[in-house]
Amino acid sequence: MAVEYEAGAPRIDLARYELTVGGRRVTLGRQAMELLILLTDRFGELVTREDIVARLWDGRAFVDADGSINAAIRKIRAALGDDPARPRYLETVIGKGYRFVGEIEVIRKAAPLLAVPSVVSVEPMPAPLSASPAVSRLPSPDKREPVAAPAPAAVWTRSRHGLAILSAAVLGLLALAVWGLERWRAGPPLHSIAVLPLANLSGDPAQDYFAAGITDELTTDLAKVSALKVISRSSAARSRASSRPMREIAAELGVDALVEGSVVRSGDRVRVTAQLIDAGRDRYLWAETYERDLGDMLGVQNAIALEVARQVRIRLSSFEQQRLEQSPPVNPGAYDAYLKGRYALSTQRADGLKEGLPAFEQAIALDPRFAPAYAGLADTYSLLVNYGVQRPAEAFPLADAAARKAIELDASSAEGHTALAYPEHHYAWQWQAAEREYRTAIALSPNYSTAHLRYAEYLSSVARHDEAIAEMRRALELDPLSPVNHGNLGRFLYHARRYEEAIAVLKSALALDPARTYARLHLAMSYEQLGRYSLAEQEFRRVTADFGGARGPGVAHFLASTGAKSEARSLADSLRATAGDSDWFLIAGAYAALGDPDAAFDCLRRAYESHDFFLVFLRVHPFMDPLRSDPRFRDIERRMGFPASD
Repeated sequence: MAVEYEAGAPRIDLARYELTVGGRRVTLGRQAMELLILLTDRFGELVTREDIVARLWDGRAFVDADGSINAAIRKIRAALGDDPARPRYLETVIGKGYRFVGEIEVIRKAAPLLAVPSVVSVEPMPAPLSASPAVSRLPSPDKREPVAAPAPAAVWTRSRHGLAILSAAVLGLLALAVWGLERWRAGPPLHSIAVLPLANLSGDPAQDYFAAGITDELTTDLAKVSALKVISRSSAARSRASSRPMREIAAELGVDALVEGSVVRSGDRVRVTAQLIDAGRDRYLWAETYERDLGDMLGVQNAIALEVARQVRIRLSSFEQQRLEQSPPVNPGAYDAYLKGRYALSTQRADGLKEGLPAFEQAIALDPRFAPAYAGLADTYSLLVNYGVQRPAEAFPLADAAARKAIELDASSAEGHTALAYPEHHYAWQWQAAEREYRTAIALSPNYSTAHLRYAEYLSSVARHDEAIAEMRRALELDPLSPVNHGNLGRFLYHARRYEEAIAVLKSALALDPARTYARLHLAMSYEQLGRYSLAEQEFRRVTADFGGARGPGVAHFLASTGAKSEARSLADSLRATAGDSDWFLIAGAYAALGDPDAAFDCLRRAYESHDFFLVFLRVHPFMDPLRSDPRFRDIERRMGFPASD
């Protein structure tokens, strides 16, 4: 009699050219079926992509062989119910190809009534046990034993009952062992991930921006998945800069899994290789290579994000699934210019922002319907105001218009909603609208660190200090090595009068980047508030050096606070005579420290008229404390429309 198989065991009938699984016929396309036959013909052996091209396309060049192979592999896995994270049938050999290792029945020709079909199996087939039916032996997880020939059909004897009991016992032990192996393979669920900087293998350092941009965009796509914690690119890049084991990098970033890979670009053709690593167990879960035209890169990023989410066993909402499956084509030149702009924006430096502005403008000119370019343009205009490069009245209306266009083109753009909230907050003083946009952005992309940072800034400005600090700590969870995030947490602690905590956090920001001048400025001001004047003076001297020897309003306030009134007034008057649109608020603070409320309120009037970037901190900045009881102060608060205090 024939060997019995489980009801769900797959079977290929070559004569009929069909696959059945669980007794049901499964339809595969020609390429997937031919690939499955090739893999089973070479059971247990590595089948390279070159082998597959030779078999499926007779070795002819094919414009999208990688994509077709990947699609065929996915169809085979779906048909067999195989999970690549815990493969029972089809193993991926990273960077090489595939190996078929699972049990499958192959009928090569019409068989006589009692013929035994040929069988291949992931586990080695056993030597016969007396006269019992064939029983598989489980290999150790780290060593695969050679596949033995299938056992002959069982011959039943008078000891049939005893053998049946023995077989049942062995099968029970086998089931228990398989369960144990599956548990070993599955490991704990993976809830957090970081995308390490994709290596630029183009042989051209000028393409570094491109590899960094693809890394950033892939991170952005993954950040849309609410059930997954995704670390921002800036922290991943800092951690990867040191050559350390993956397990150490993952521990520093606080993640379970890592994505690494490479980018090769030749003209408008791009090859992206991505690999997913279970960092805690130091093993590869998945790898794939995609080769596409530059205009199709949004589809590649989405495909990688979807596959990573599947591999770490994260459940996507239908909305998230839909967003990641949408991959409209983009003009190749527009996409390239957009990545240049994002690379410049990531520098968080005034000179970098000025370089990024024309890149975003070029992207929009080439593809007027490319929503991310508008969001990037809006962010650039806003930060140019923040860094004092452009006047608020010039740049913020442009930022507002670009952000609204981004949302018009893509209402699900978290970057667009965040970019719109910034001018609503800092320029229009539309407090409720700004908060609504920030909260919408976070709902759309819970892992978008910038949205958490800017919402924390909003909360700090309206004196919701505990919420602001909690939101900023969330931003730090997502970008733990960011000196910008550490510096801003220190700033919000300063606003909350938690000066000791602010000092500790600001020191950590400077340890990450000693050139963070504004973190050093808030460190100096925190020391001043605590009366540690020698330490404050030391930090103010370093801030002055960072600004090329120019002393700012913070120094004038410090001089006034320490009794050097004459020197403080001379400096304040000099600053007042040359002030720009984003200087008036802090100069007002210097006059407040000098005990000159009339001069202070004149500066605040000018700050109000010019929509000074920092005026939103009127309610919380310690420099304003001497002025709060004056009716003129409450009038400014009223005219700015501040929400009611809790």
